[in-house]
Amino acid sequence: MTSKAYRWDIFVRMTHWMTAILFLSNYFLTEEGGDLHRWFGYVVMVVICLRLLWGVVVKSPARLSAFKPSVKLASQHLREVLKTRQDHHEGHNPAGAVMIWALWSCLLLTGLTGWATQWDIFTGQSWLEETHEFFANLTMIAVAIHISAVVFMTHWTNHNYIRPMLLQRSKRNK
Repeated sequence: MTSKAYRWDIFVRMTHWMTAILFLSNYFLTEEGGDLHRWFGYVVMVVICLRLLWGVVVKSPARLSAFKPSVKLASQHLREVLKTRQDHHEGHNPAGAVMIWALWSCLLLTGLTGWATQWDIFTGQSWLEETHEFFANLTMIAVAIHISAVVFMTHWTNHNYIRPMLLQRSKRNK
């Protein structure tokens, strides 16, 4: 762990919060099937694709190759953290890596199935709408686990997992 607290770059933070706000707004506030619901979904898909592209070109812990998902490594990491109450990862730890890939996958599948419901070939296909709803609900479950894990891990390890994802204050306010 470095002596200076790690903070995600501005692009990662902006795409994280845009995705979170738009998904939660779509899930709880917009009219299902309405124009705003569709456009929020499209923007979420574009934002995730941009984040994935960013993860290919950036040279930091935000690089996709820096946090390959591994259930085995995530399980080992969680056992270690529960035993030692310490987590010294810069960027995503192995459990976080599994979660972020699961969230991106669920969000993209939610968006793609929602988009597909607009295609003429699928008009009146209730299975596709049910699949879209399934992935939206699965995403919400993953979001709840993600938030719970961040809160738990922050308290368990005394390491603030939230601060690195917050926007930086101006130097005048520090």
